[in-house]
Amino acid sequence: MALTREDLQSLLQWLDEDPQFRAELRRRLLAEPLIVEIRLPTDWMTRVDERLERLESDVGTMKSDVGTLKGDVGTLKGDVATLKGDVATLKGDMDTVKRDVETLKRDMGIVKGKVLEVDYRTKAASIFGIFLRNGRDASEFVSTKLDEAEAKGLVTPQESEFVMAADLLWMGNIRRGKFEGETLVLVGESSWKIEAEDVERAVEKAKILRKVGIWAIPFVGGAEWASPELREQALKQNVLCATDAKLEPSRSDPDEWERFLESWRP
Repeated sequence: MALTREDLQSLLQWLDEDPQFRAELRRRLLAEPLIVEIRLPTDWMTRVDERLERLESDVGTMKSDVGTLKGDVGTLKGDVATLKGDVATLKGDMDTVKRDVETLKRDMGIVKGKVLEVDYRTKAASIFGIFLRNGRDASEFVSTKLDEAEAKGLVTPQESEFVMAADLLWMGNIRRGKFEGETLVLVGESSWKIEAEDVERAVEKAKILRKVGIWAIPFVGGAEWASPELREQALKQNVLCATDAKLEPSRSDPDEWERFLESWRP
């Protein structure tokens, strides 16, 4: 006999109304384990297995590559550390080179200054001959005067030595003007680059000679000035200046030139 729709509705109503009946029905229906078997196509499973195998292989390769990469990174770190050490060494070498270059510059400045000093001594007659006649080396004359002054207590031995260490001691007779024929001494310092110390030394030496009765003019000569301001200061102090053997102050104004000479007259 077939179940009708009405029979099923009556069964559902009975289950809702009778919990004891509902529990008994559940017990009987679920007495045996419910086994659900899912069957998948064999060829699809084969493809899945193949893909899994390839994936495992790729993961293995990736692990190996990561290991190699770690090794390369370690090597790179070592190389960077070595490079840093090399750069530090290079910086140290460059510092040494810079110091050597500075030393070389100073040494070359000294050498060029010595060459210039010899050049002024050699060409003194022609450079200063435009306002001095009978030009000659003044070392012996100055030394004698200093010895006499030292014996009288007018100068100290240190002052005498300071003057005699001048780069140039030259003398002659004034060629023309109201001081024509009078003896004039040039006490000078020469450097490739004229510095403030050169001007100071020349002025101080001229002052010492004036104390012993010598008419001395301070002189500085070089190839260039340390600064334009220093040149102006030297001229204001009535220092005879020469760059490339060109003398300042100019002799174009005779009255001004004689005032310059007279400023150092004892």
